[in-house]
Amino acid sequence: KTTSERVVFVALQVGKIAAVLGLLYLFIISLGLMGDAFKILGGPSAGAVFRNQEIFDNPIAGLVLGILATVLVQSSSTSTSIIITMTAAGLMEVKNAIPMIMGANIGT
Repeated sequence: KTTSERVVFVALQVGKIAAVLGLLYLFIISLGLMGDAFKILGGPSAGAVFRNQEIFDNPIAGLVLGILATVLVQSSSTSTSIIITMTAAGLMEVKNAIPMIMGANIGT
């Protein structure tokens, strides 16, 4: 290879790495924005709806809900991200989110 071909190859590799890091950064920022949106749109009343439902205390129901959510959106990553941001926003408790995430992984 000539020197100019090597320079182009190295520049392309550096560009690919920068693009992957940039996209990962945007993904993390979007999860934060989604969590903030749940906090603003949901507020305390939406959190009370999730926390006060007896069905969410049943792990089997949470598992089925996670499977159903994954089937509806056709992406376990999306449903898992939504469940995690809802938990981070305080709309549901961690003990209720775990079976839902397991269901999302089963629903794949």
